[in-house]
Parts: sequence; structure tokens; C-alpha cells
Amino acid sequence: MDSASYGKPQLQIKLLYICAALDFLTEGAAKLRTKRIITAKTLENPITYQLCYEMDQLQKTHQSDILHLWWDPRVNTQNDPNDPLSRCEIDIKFRWAEYPSDNDHYLAVEAKRLFGKGSSRADDYVDEGVMDFVSGKYGRGHSYGIMLGYVLVGPLIKVITAVKDAMTARKVRTEEHRAFMLDNSLCRHPHTHHSTHLQHQTALPIH
Repeated sequence: MDSASYGKPQLQIKLLYICAALDFLTEGAAKLRTKRIITAKTLENPITYQLCYEMDQLQKTHQSDILHLWWDPRVNTQNDPNDPLSRCEIDIKFRWAEYPSDNDHYLAVEAKRLFGKGSSRADDYVDEGVMDFVSGKYGRGHSYGIMLGYVLVGPLIKVITAVKDAMTARKVRTEEHRAFMLDNSLCRHPHTHHSTHLQHQTALPIH
């Protein structure tokens, strides 16, 4: 697939779909937390698999799924339009029946572990997370992408401050158009934040 067609059409993901995905993520995380099986030493991928399991269980309890929503963990995905052998693994890919089942139509979730004591890993959250969306590695030409922080050690306020500071320090590199700030307009979780960036490969804003 050449660079002219990769990531086309420029996917304007519906806000209703964004909200549904965020609800599943936060509700699944709440269920997982009650099981107390995740520790400070648990690696990112096992957490992601457990979270997807909890979301699967939640979906089974829904009376109807009018959004026809499903997701895949750790999906092998082409990440360079000029190199078909260059691959990446998106932590979670949300998809809907309305969109064609191909490489370009999805909502990407990139997850990172975060800590309120010692090294926060907030730098990795930006350099190896947010930048994957900004560079077009994930969600090329898409209007939204989700960063998911697995806070394994509190206090939570220190984690949020560390991420905010890391985002501020890199706002030129991340082509920041709207600063990282508290925003519950798309999600009921009280610590949801939102920022807007220009995606390098498409010159499109990504949220």
C-alpha cells in the first residue's frame, strides 16, 4: 500500500464510539482492580490481556450492543506505508461493524505503566506512547487515539503531575495544539485528560 492511500479515508471516529470505548476501558479496569492480581511488578502486556478479558466479560452482560463494538489485544499492524515488513503491535484496537475490516479503520489504544514513587515512567508515556500517534505509527489519518496509563503505584496525583510535566516539556516535539488537561466530556472517569496534537504524517489534528 503506498503512502498516498495509507490511512485513507481519513477516519473521523464518531464521538459516540470514543465514549463507548472509554467506558469499556474504565469499567474493565475497575473490575480488574477488585481482583487484586496486578502488582507493581506486573508487566504491561499481561495487564492488557487481563483488561481485555474483563471487557469481554462486561460485553456479555450487556442487554444489547447496538454499537457492534469489538477489540483485539496486541494486534500485528503495518506501521510504515513504504515498508510492508515494518510492523508494530498496538496494545488494543477497537473496531466497529460500520467500518471496513481492514488495517486503516480502528481506534488505537497505547498503554504504559506509571508510578507515583521512584521513576514515574512519564517520559516513556510521552516518548514511546504519545509520539507513536503523533508520528503516525498508530492511527495514521485518524482523528482520535487513546493513551491508557496503568497506575501501579500511587499517589495518583503525583502520576498525573509527572505526565503533565513530561507533556509540557515536549510540547514542541509533540506538535501540541491543546495542552494536556482534565476533561471528562468523553468519559465519566474523574481523571480523564485530553490533549490535541498535529500528526506528522498527515498534517491532521489527533486528540
